[in-house]
Amino acid sequence: MKTIITTPSSELAYSDFLRGGDIVHLPDLDTAPADELLREVTAHGARGLIMSRRPPEAFLRHWCQSVPGTTYLSYVTGTPSRSAPRDLVEFNHPDGGLASIATALSGFERRFTLQHAPAHPALPASGSRETVLIGAGVVNLVTALYLWRDGYRVTVLDRSPAPGGEHWRRYGCTHAGDDARMFTFTEMDGYNNQDFHGRPPAHFRLPVDQGGWLAAGDRPLSPSERAWIDEFERVPSWLARAYNQDIFAFTAEAFHEWTALRQEHPNLFEDVVLTDGVLRLYADPDHHRAALARHCALGALARELTPGQLSEEFPGLAGAFETGALAGGFLVPGFTVGVHRFTQRLVTFLQERGVVFHWDTPVRWVRRDGTGTVTGFDCPVPVPADAHVVASPGVDGQALLMGSPCEGRIQGVLGGWMRISNEHARLPHSLKVGRKGHVTEDANVTVARDGDGRPTLIVGSGYGYTGVGTDADEAQLDAIRLGIIDTIERLFPDQAHRSASSRPADNYDFKYCVRPWTATSLGIYHAETTAHGGLFVINGGHNTGGFAQAPAVARAVLASLGDQPHPMHALYHPERFTAFMTDAASATTAPRAPAASRI
Repeated sequence: MKTIITTPSSELAYSDFLRGGDIVHLPDLDTAPADELLREVTAHGARGLIMSRRPPEAFLRHWCQSVPGTTYLSYVTGTPSRSAPRDLVEFNHPDGGLASIATALSGFERRFTLQHAPAHPALPASGSRETVLIGAGVVNLVTALYLWRDGYRVTVLDRSPAPGGEHWRRYGCTHAGDDARMFTFTEMDGYNNQDFHGRPPAHFRLPVDQGGWLAAGDRPLSPSERAWIDEFERVPSWLARAYNQDIFAFTAEAFHEWTALRQEHPNLFEDVVLTDGVLRLYADPDHHRAALARHCALGALARELTPGQLSEEFPGLAGAFETGALAGGFLVPGFTVGVHRFTQRLVTFLQERGVVFHWDTPVRWVRRDGTGTVTGFDCPVPVPADAHVVASPGVDGQALLMGSPCEGRIQGVLGGWMRISNEHARLPHSLKVGRKGHVTEDANVTVARDGDGRPTLIVGSGYGYTGVGTDADEAQLDAIRLGIIDTIERLFPDQAHRSASSRPADNYDFKYCVRPWTATSLGIYHAETTAHGGLFVINGGHNTGGFAQAPAVARAVLASLGDQPHPMHALYHPERFTAFMTDAASATTAPRAPAASRI
């Protein structure tokens, strides 16, 4: 959306506010006559305007008449009037330099998204209660539970074997990797640039062993993969912050849903190593202070602790504080579970109540007619023609996205896992460890148990971009493995030698899974009507937060099938970024137009 910023701010020239979008900076128009301002905004076709003062009513009427659709105005001083044009959306924002401009732009974008997202398809008149879920990852399993509770007949199809019986590499993200998942209020945090003065991180341009996240090795990237990386780098800081606010809002919704599930179905959480409270730790003092302020602002702080208190209450971490490997930390609300145990209990629970599972049953293709309408599914098991179909395909399900707005938007970033004993550290809480600039920049250390019931810690971390597939270069996998070993040795210097997985020559305890990511860090939610009167819903791409947001996704699916709105339908729409941002703008100050006649 074309937007003009007139508020003077020399900092804008050194920020990424003007990057990647149709936004121009005309600072000398902030106090210009109304007719000159009108000439400029109409010449640029601007639908958004950010000023330090509210312009005259006559200007607003002429502006709204000259620009089709809704217009968006943000200002510091002034009061809305009753005579304002009907199609004008106004925002007051405090005078805070770049922060206030970011608030104004994000307000424009969010309102634009909610008003202009493609219409969610109306529920067909057939009112079918038949649902088929493609993919048996944790998001779809939780969705299956919600659908069953709401009276739908549910069938689940998955390309992999029944969980637990085969080598871990045969499974998708939920059932591969290791037996650990975490919920905190900041799960699925975005990795796009959120620093007003910073540049897009080059995560996906450099291989892991050179400090980046690229794990594809020497193979050339496809056009789809290059486009994905370009989009990641195009998201400006103010928009990345706005996206994060929406992500965290859905995570907060999911927290209430998880709390209700634990109360209503306590048996699902028995013997899954459910552990409440997560201890966040930081290697860098500035990172620690910034994270503490952020969690306080989100209302996601349970307890602040000094390094001395942390060492005293968690003696297994005392060595890390003594060596300077850790600078500080605090306790946040959240929980962790053994995801393999949890999903096995959930599958059993659903099967006992009539939900049908078909394992080793890939859905290879979505059939569409000449108009692009879904007509069926290429699957060994017949999918009822009028069924509602919900696909949460992960990275391996690229064919299911073909012909939809989701095509090419979900790609893979792997993470690795290793285990050490918890008998010595005796940690009562799982950990989230921040090491800025390290291969394992964010590490989850999850309280767990091994197959014999002994207490263990599962250390999961690392980022390795695999693109549209799941194959990773062995050298880059090794760099992630060595990075996890380094994190283990720094966190637990007196016991790292006890773990077989800490031996560099031993690969047997290293596992990984390839997580579905999006370039914007937003999840994906898309729904369309099929030719036979059902809905086809696609969700996924939740980066590191699929487990955390699973019940919120389930609520959005229920809303779709019940012909009800849910914010996720618009805010996770796959074209949210491209609908608002255009390729036409440059990061330079716009040229001045000739003076206009008086209003």
